Amino acid sequence: MAGPTRITGIILTTALLAAAASAAAAPPTLDALLRKPQYGLMLLSPAGDHIASTVPLDDRTALAVIRLSDMAITTQINPGEEGFIDDAIWVGERRLLAEWSKRVSGHAQPFGGYSLYATDVDGSNRRHFYGAIVNPLQAEPEHVLIAVCVRSFSDGCDTRIERVRIDGKGKDEKIVDGPERNARFMTDRNGTPQLSWVYDDDDIQHLYRYRDGDWELLNDEAESGVEWIPMGLNYAGDAALLWSERKQGPDVIERFDLAGGDSRIVASDPLLDPISVVHSFDASEPIGAAFGTAAPEVRYFDEAHPHVKLSKELAAAFPGEFARVTSSSRDGSKVLVTVTSDVEPGRYYLLDTRSGDTRLLGRSRPWLDPATLSPATPFEIQASDGTPLSGYLTLPKQAGGRAAPLVVMPHGGPYGIRDSWFYDDETQILAAHGYAVLRVNFRGSGGRGRAYVESGHREWGAKMQDDLTEATRWAAAQAGVDGDRICAWGASYGGYAALMGAVREPALYRCVIGMAGPYDLPTMFKWGDTQRSDYGEAYLERVLGTDMKVLMERSPTGHAGEILAAILLVQGGRDRRVTPQHLREMRAALDKAHVHYETYLPHNEAHGFFADQSRKEYYTRVLDFLDRHLSAPASAQARQSP
Repeated sequence: MAGPTRITGIILTTALLAAAASAAAAPPTLDALLRKPQYGLMLLSPAGDHIASTVPLDDRTALAVIRLSDMAITTQINPGEEGFIDDAIWVGERRLLAEWSKRVSGHAQPFGGYSLYATDVDGSNRRHFYGAIVNPLQAEPEHVLIAVCVRSFSDGCDTRIERVRIDGKGKDEKIVDGPERNARFMTDRNGTPQLSWVYDDDDIQHLYRYRDGDWELLNDEAESGVEWIPMGLNYAGDAALLWSERKQGPDVIERFDLAGGDSRIVASDPLLDPISVVHSFDASEPIGAAFGTAAPEVRYFDEAHPHVKLSKELAAAFPGEFARVTSSSRDGSKVLVTVTSDVEPGRYYLLDTRSGDTRLLGRSRPWLDPATLSPATPFEIQASDGTPLSGYLTLPKQAGGRAAPLVVMPHGGPYGIRDSWFYDDETQILAAHGYAVLRVNFRGSGGRGRAYVESGHREWGAKMQDDLTEATRWAAAQAGVDGDRICAWGASYGGYAALMGAVREPALYRCVIGMAGPYDLPTMFKWGDTQRSDYGEAYLERVLGTDMKVLMERSPTGHAGEILAAILLVQGGRDRRVTPQHLREMRAALDKAHVHYETYLPHNEAHGFFADQSRKEYYTRVLDFLDRHLSAPASAQARQSP
């Protein structure tokens, strides 16, 4: 096994942590919370002497290579105006590959296209080519494995693994074609193909293993009813770690013997799915999985693994936070550690695993003081039918002992998505302005297994909405919350749920904000990019049903005249997921019912806002809207009448 087996203890000096422990009185401003991170990604080179870091700029995101000995920038990858570095990977001691995307045709949202850019640490040997990284081949640093599209079709690509030289010289070598169109790949550390998986037009997963020169089907979701998602291979390359669904109960991590086909569970929780997989300090293999609803606890696959002790020491050095190794030198003697929490967007440390010395390299947002941010408190309650509901209640730190008005934030998705404990921009924006924030993992959310997700199928505007209502009433009764002053704000499905909440519970919410919400469910089958594919149409039929009368009954557009809450509608003009047709339908219904509403409609934005100007305007309008409708006590503010 490569890498270290012990350290003498992780050393953190008071000076290094001063920024994280200082006290300050004033909450952060909106400008401070919207300011782009100083670092978006940080990766340690295999030689352990350079780091690569993305640097967000006004109209682009560049990638800088920094020499650790003097912190000098040795080269940059600049994608140009409206270009963005999305990811990067070291493919040799001195060479780096970056994936990038670009804004086109006036869209604020950038679009990628398998674009790769390579450079040496001194800026030499630059090369631009197309593909997706499969394996950087640490044992063969002059080559890298990439997945390429060899034939393009209307529904995707025939993909292939190829071995290419990192200097761009020589002829690319075909390794293996995928078993089906749009295949993804996993190889062992030496580059031997081991696994491939695809999703068909009905979103059914097929998982294959490579044996004797051919692909052999391991799991067909149509027959098993569950997915097996590859997380990585062990160091020897003879076993795969799979994120495995169960028909009932939460997901587990399984160790699958690639030769014999046997499997066993190596990490699980009786109630919760894993949050993430944790890797060894030399990045060669997964060694554990993180679980929990607050600061995650890591459960290790094999307590005898030599890096488990290191991982436990690392966790002990950062109590109440989540510290994980995100990259390492080839020999494991130096690792880059990323530390996050509910009040910490990210700190980056260089850890010498032999001496235990730890050096703070930087913070993603050094202008944000964790002491001024508001922690997320996990909760768990039961719905009236016994369904477990969980989430987070965040109280503003600057309330001064007064009960704070409440903003309910249903998440988008909605299926398989879950709100988590980690730092959240919108939660902190609201808390900094004096609002309590409720985020709910209602049925249909991720985090509790496949059956919990599927329990939300065909429950839009019904049981999923009831879950939000019951959680909101619970939060309204908590200390520090003014239950007479409540608004709901959400995006995508969350926007739908916000307005449907005002329909179902007209006396509960003073105001609602819908951002890109699908307010007219029958329209989902006519407009937008979801219904244009066989997979998307099958998905809508599965999760919504096909009874248009029921769907209309569960649409805010069918009940516009029943809404008493103040309304703000927000929509990007170039949204292809939830098209502006939903906004048009909602506005027409509100106009017909003579219900007043406000709008913000940036023409160049899509399903989510990307341009700095529109993001600033959006959040400014949201805060102004909330202030106007939640500032006064209930007795002093008459409810709006239709």
